[in-house]
Amino acid sequence: MLKQSTLDFLKKLKLNNNKDWFEKNRKAYDVARADQLAFISEILKGMSKWEDRVKGIEPKKCTMRINRDIRFSKDKSPYKSSLSFFIRPSGANGGYYFHLEPGATFIGGGLYGLEPVQIKAVRQEIDYNLDEFEKILNNKNFKKHFPVLKGDALQNAPKDYPKDHPGIEYLKHKDFIISEKLEDKELVAADLIKKAGEIYKTMQPFMLFMDRALEK
Repeated sequence: MLKQSTLDFLKKLKLNNNKDWFEKNRKAYDVARADQLAFISEILKGMSKWEDRVKGIEPKKCTMRINRDIRFSKDKSPYKSSLSFFIRPSGANGGYYFHLEPGATFIGGGLYGLEPVQIKAVRQEIDYNLDEFEKILNNKNFKKHFPVLKGDALQNAPKDYPKDHPGIEYLKHKDFIISEKLEDKELVAADLIKKAGEIYKTMQPFMLFMDRALEK
């Protein structure tokens, strides 16, 4: 579970997103970050039982900066109102993501921001192995957590595929993302680590399929 104080800090940061407030409350941030690192450590411990490639990964290497890149943004708020981490198994292209933000927390994974050649490779893998891909997406437990494939997609069929292709809705995608929202009450519940671990394990077949597509 995560500490309520971590959620409270993020709520206050959202209302006071400026450097002066942050520096005055740096100790509260340090406590929240320590809470996040402890959570990642437990997640990694659980994942290592079914994903050997996360063994040896340091929690600190998974965390994402709280400082925002404001160089090209109209929003000059210096900090994110979230704490996030990304676990990328050794040798993998995609990874397992956790976005912690009161009222907008979610667990996710997949491939995002791909180069055109990578999008083409994933589409080809889906085209060649459509039955396998649909079997993953339609698995009862998988569908309970991830009912739809998310991410940016074309309005029309990509030029290499006919519009009546049986997998055309998947092939339109440029991002291949799955995610599930978590309520705030779930974040401070005693079973959070177990629940998050089960969700990550459920997405593993999808993640392995995506990795295989980019191996070539």
